[in-house]
Amino acid sequence: MIFSMLRKLPKVTCRDVLPEIRAICIEEIGCWMQSYSTSFLTDSYLKYIGWTLHDKHREVRVKCVKALKGLYGNRDLTARLELFTGRFKDWMVSMIVDREYSVAVEAVRLLILILKNMEGVLMDVDCESVYPIV
Repeated sequence: MIFSMLRKLPKVTCRDVLPEIRAICIEEIGCWMQSYSTSFLTDSYLKYIGWTLHDKHREVRVKCVKALKGLYGNRDLTARLELFTGRFKDWMVSMIVDREYSVAVEAVRLLILILKNMEGVLMDVDCESVYPIV
């Protein structure tokens, strides 16, 4: 019963009108994915993180990138992120020029983790877009 409730919760809260609630939801989904990867590190939950990469509020985007850093920082989990990475890699790379400095910094840190833990995912073109920023 609890699992069925948790399954519906992100759908409701990730679309909430309050950015604070969306940020908390994304942060917690990231924690669930790290702690209970067999149940929560699936495309049905990763899509919420992918959608909030585009959020109009800075704090939501920062929480989203930090949640992804926790996942990409764990080599045991990166194999399960291949489909997500394929879908959202270009957007993650484009976030390095986000209008909000804190988002851009976290995006660069995320790309460094992807480069270290997922060989062959980031192409030279992706890396070259980071060089002028750092």
